[in-house]
Amino acid sequence: MSTHEHGSPRSGDAGTGDVRRPQAADLDLQPDVERLHRAIRREPRDPIEGREPTPRFMWAVIGIALFWGGWYLGRHGGEFGLATHVAFADHQRSTPPAALPQMTATTTDPILAGKNVFSKNCQACHQQNGAGMPGVFPPIVGSEWVTGPAEILVRILLNGLHEPITVAGATYNGTMPAWRDVLTDQEIAAVASYIRQWAPNASPAVASELVSKLREATAARTTPWTQSELKANPPRGIGS
Repeated sequence: MSTHEHGSPRSGDAGTGDVRRPQAADLDLQPDVERLHRAIRREPRDPIEGREPTPRFMWAVIGIALFWGGWYLGRHGGEFGLATHVAFADHQRSTPPAALPQMTATTTDPILAGKNVFSKNCQACHQQNGAGMPGVFPPIVGSEWVTGPAEILVRILLNGLHEPITVAGATYNGTMPAWRDVLTDQEIAAVASYIRQWAPNASPAVASELVSKLREATAARTTPWTQSELKANPPRGIGS
């Protein structure tokens, strides 16, 4: 019996029992891209420095702070209404009852009114005791510029003063601002009256009518006074 009859079939031989070797064209060599990326997408992303997620407790703190801030503004932020900006129509309603007597006294007592003006606008430079600051801001008490003619003091208050000034034999180089556009005639008269009677000063009070006249007479002036100008231009019959 020949080998051809009893051995294994040779490749390429025809017949029903032949085994066919797979060809390259029959194989799907393309990878499953979606299947591969699906596994990658399941992996957590690498953290990026500076872009870490905000902890939940921080969001809770921020929410509580916003809630508390809204409550605080609503409780202590004053009155919200159309009448708030209409010429202070409800001023008495929002003023504490304990402060009403002092407000009434301020409008009737020029010395007390002058003290309030001084505390708000002048005290920072001339100090609470009126002694000023050596070499910079002159004193109020014992100053010949304060106790002298009221017209000179009012001019200084209206237009300010710059360059060195001599007070009680000492020289001061500070600059005094103009209060023309800040204080009313009544407020300038009140603060002038207050500092003119401040012991040891003992000069008469200043009337608001004098301030009005000097304000009109010096309306064209836009620069502060100097010591030499004030001495060269004494009062010219403008009295109280």
